Amino acid sequence: MNFKMTEIALTQRDIKRIKNDIKLTLILGMLFTIGLIILLFITPLILTLFNKPADGFANRALFIIGLVSLPFIGISWKNIVKYIDLIRSRKISFKTSDYEIKKGKDGFILSIETPLKLKFDLYDKLPELLRLGEPIKIELTRLSKTLLYISQDGKNLLEKVEIEND
Repeated sequence: MNFKMTEIALTQRDIKRIKNDIKLTLILGMLFTIGLIILLFITPLILTLFNKPADGFANRALFIIGLVSLPFIGISWKNIVKYIDLIRSRKISFKTSDYEIKKGKDGFILSIETPLKLKFDLYDKLPELLRLGEPIKIELTRLSKTLLYISQDGKNLLEKVEIEND
């Protein structure tokens, strides 16, 4: 099969999907980081109320807060890449028949070998909607490789599954 990748503009639905993904990961990352920082502050605060803090207490506390905040920086980096995709407002579209759907620990995984080597986590209901062996059309963002569209007959199966889940 001849693989032709084209670059097209993002639709309003694509923009909304990416913005929602950014919001969700940013909120969850912030809540996780704030929860860890609060947990780290409660114990020393209680110890400070009853005893005099040891020398270097503030330095150690700031160092630990910095280490705990590292996962949030990683999450923020992914969101920055998605935001760059939003600013560029372009996506990659291609058809391929060189794909495989595997059952993983947490669900199904779509593995694509050509024209790009990619792996995507799929909704549990999505594999039953795909007809194996037939080519699929895929649209994704250029930098963050966010899956925006997957179809065999012109209907976005991602949206179909999301509507059923709501």
